[in-house]
Amino acid sequence: MAQVPWGGFQSWPEEGGAGARSWGRAEGSPLAEGIRCQLARHLEDLTPDELKKFKLYLKDHSSGLGIPRGRMDGVDSTEMAEILVSSRGEQEAWELALSIWQKMGLRELWERARKEGPRLKTIPGNKKKHEEREDERNKYQERMRKKFQLMRDRNSRPGEHELFHHRFTELLLLRGYRYKEQKHHELLLHGWEHAKVMQERGQLTRVSTLFDPDQKIGIPPHTVVLQGAAGIGKTTMASKLMLDWAEGNLFQERFDYVFYLTCRELNPLEGKIISFADLIANDWPGPQTPMTQIMSQPERLLFIIDGLDELKFPCNEHRYDLCKDWKQKEPVPILLSSLLRKTLLPEACLLLTTRLTALGKFSPLLESPRHVEILGFSVQQREEYFCKFFRDKDLGEKAFHLVKGNGTLFTMCSVPLMNWIVCTCLKQQMEKGQNPVQALKTTTALYMCYLSNLIIPDDKNFIPQHLRGLCRLAAEGIWDRKLLFEEEDLRRNNLEAADVSAFLDMNIFQKDSGCENCYSFIHLSFQEFFTAMFYVMSTEEEGMKSSDSSIPGVRELLEECGGRNASFVVLVVRFLFGFLNIETARDLERKFRCRMSPKIKSQLLQWAQGESRRNYKRSQFSDINFPEWYSHLYETQDAEFVTQVLVNVQEINIDIVYHSDALSAVFCIKQCHGAQRLFFSYDSDLPACVWQDLYSVVSKNQNLKDLKLCCRDFYDSCMEDLCMEIKHPDCQLENLFLGLRNPNCKLEKLTLEHFKVAYSCCQYLFSALSLKSLHFKRIFFEDDGMKLPCETLGKKNCQLQSLKISHCQGLGVNILDFFSAFVNNKSLRILELSFICLKEDEVKLLCNVLTKQDCKLLALSLRSCDLTTTGYQNLFSALSSNMSLRNLDLSRNSFEETEIKSLCKTLENQNCKLEKLRRRSRGTKENKM
Repeated sequence: MAQVPWGGFQSWPEEGGAGARSWGRAEGSPLAEGIRCQLARHLEDLTPDELKKFKLYLKDHSSGLGIPRGRMDGVDSTEMAEILVSSRGEQEAWELALSIWQKMGLRELWERARKEGPRLKTIPGNKKKHEEREDERNKYQERMRKKFQLMRDRNSRPGEHELFHHRFTELLLLRGYRYKEQKHHELLLHGWEHAKVMQERGQLTRVSTLFDPDQKIGIPPHTVVLQGAAGIGKTTMASKLMLDWAEGNLFQERFDYVFYLTCRELNPLEGKIISFADLIANDWPGPQTPMTQIMSQPERLLFIIDGLDELKFPCNEHRYDLCKDWKQKEPVPILLSSLLRKTLLPEACLLLTTRLTALGKFSPLLESPRHVEILGFSVQQREEYFCKFFRDKDLGEKAFHLVKGNGTLFTMCSVPLMNWIVCTCLKQQMEKGQNPVQALKTTTALYMCYLSNLIIPDDKNFIPQHLRGLCRLAAEGIWDRKLLFEEEDLRRNNLEAADVSAFLDMNIFQKDSGCENCYSFIHLSFQEFFTAMFYVMSTEEEGMKSSDSSIPGVRELLEECGGRNASFVVLVVRFLFGFLNIETARDLERKFRCRMSPKIKSQLLQWAQGESRRNYKRSQFSDINFPEWYSHLYETQDAEFVTQVLVNVQEINIDIVYHSDALSAVFCIKQCHGAQRLFFSYDSDLPACVWQDLYSVVSKNQNLKDLKLCCRDFYDSCMEDLCMEIKHPDCQLENLFLGLRNPNCKLEKLTLEHFKVAYSCCQYLFSALSLKSLHFKRIFFEDDGMKLPCETLGKKNCQLQSLKISHCQGLGVNILDFFSAFVNNKSLRILELSFICLKEDEVKLLCNVLTKQDCKLLALSLRSCDLTTTGYQNLFSALSSNMSLRNLDLSRNSFEETEIKSLCKTLENQNCKLEKLRRRSRGTKENKM
């Protein structure tokens, strides 16, 4: 039974047992009267909506409470308290109210009621039972504390451990489910998103609130899915949760028992027929598990299931064979499927961890899950991890600042596994007195650096034949979705237990602590790395036998990567592309005696070109919109290779989610010399090096005609960088873009959205040599003292024909400044001012421009500008004398009858040359004249 929240004892017997409701029921009892009053007082604190919700929760229990249907309708708080106490007695009534307040998320009321609540009398026999139950629970918690309090590094020596709390660094958690990411990111580098964007897209959350009621509907979740990419810290977070509960620091009032199951350990049990009680009894500290007691309150149970993506057997094929009884023996897949589907122990809570792309096959099984994504480390958390890793604050800060100056490495460190590998490689390189940053630019290079430091080419314990067997074992496991290997698997790949001792010593292969005579790679990503090595080894040169025909070849691997369910091979393919890098290929041959086959390079090139052509068929222009695809190309660091792949690409449309996506995407953009249109969108800050590389395309790609940049939180310096070479034409800064003033720049159309733009930059944009169309959308204009002089747009070298300013209301824009800037412009033909509230003096100045004889405007849009009656009068008067304007858009403005008459009169004027007019008031259909 559960511990009574306010510190007393659970004192009622099992439902229907002897003595049920045997105390405190007399109408005249002072004790009963006291509880009625306290309940009524606390219920009076509820708002009307909260009281309705309280009744809703109570209706779920009404059948077991003996309350007639409809009895609670229309009652007030005092009557509600009377009904509760009369139907179930004071203790059950009090505890039920506490439970409902907690579920409703009324934490303040719940805590106050706990403290102020009465200490109820207990039945002597129940007190002893309660103490026995608490003793059992405490023993189990102590067992879990000892099991989870120690952690070991993946490359630590046997017997080396460290306290979990000494190494653990908090992770960023984001509540919510983002469908777009589920479709296309699974890659290892994913996981970092800037804090400001997180606040825009969702709410950062804490572990302690995972099972709190939903703020909108007030109902707590029964299933929480903790999702994230490989190496992001899902297992670490689940282990931390288990340890915190065992130490009494988490969920003490919520869960009496927490059980931890890993899919890696469940896989070998696929053919076993056992009960669910047997499945969770392995960690019990004594010979007998009090399972009946544990299961008596399933709503007080939490089951952690770690690594759903690693599950070998399916759970979606047993919908008609589900199990409802925790004592009934069934095959393990049916037990797990029943638990996930809420057929078995439906009141219990589940915490599931999985990779992002594995969600698709499990989502149909889950009932109203709450999704929480692990985003990795923030900047502060990365630095904290460095200091903990090096165990020396000064040394840790030195290493961190070394990495912080390298955009690629710094991005990688947002993922905990990558952070650990980076720290390990830095430490190894620093101990050798070498520059650690140069060799760590890509994921493949990082893994190569880590493994190269473990392997000595002339080491007698390192036998190439054993490496080939290990690589084949890895590949076999990837295709069979197998991560835990038995000795039989080793023998099938010509390996004995003694043969893998060298890999055990290197800590890239390990003996699994939870399964006897079982082995695994230290992380799935290492298995994927060695699978890629398997494909690199030429069959003829390396002496691989015909038995390898059981493993699909490179062609099948690439076909799988291009399919829908590609998550399990994506990283393998990325490593293959990484092996194309000249330096990596050299290290691969020197360290691992493994030579890259030219045939594989040809296969990779043909596949990548095929993917490019397939994208081309989907739209008018080739559309590069898959992060994993250009991440593959980035791994090569081979500009010539990437250029060959992207030779037919004419349009690139990229919506960046993560920093790592930006690094790989911009690398590909630089090599795409035929791109005519580039749309680049990102929701947060990017490293300066990314913007520099992106802007270099403006001057180096003479085919680029149309550029759209969107960034909701743009660095102030980035726009200055765009104009830097314009301001300082003699400045020779290596690797910086030359800017729009460069003679090689042929850009004709530029759209800037969600930027902060200083007036001084506007001058340079207006005077760009080739620019004909400029669109400012949702721009915050900053008056830096550099006004827009009339001559800026009036100069002969100004080629602007179209200027659009939209959605800039309240963002610091002064339209008068712009009007004064283009009043003398001879080239401007299209002016659009939309979704901006124009003041009367601004409309008047615009009309002054229209009435000038040398005004060359052909099209004017004042869409949704909140024009006033005076504004309309000035505008219609100007139209009567303007000889150039042909198109006018006044849609989404309010028109009164007098204004419509005035407009008609203007149109009848023979001086008015308008040919096309759009007028649609808000809420009406558009009218074209």
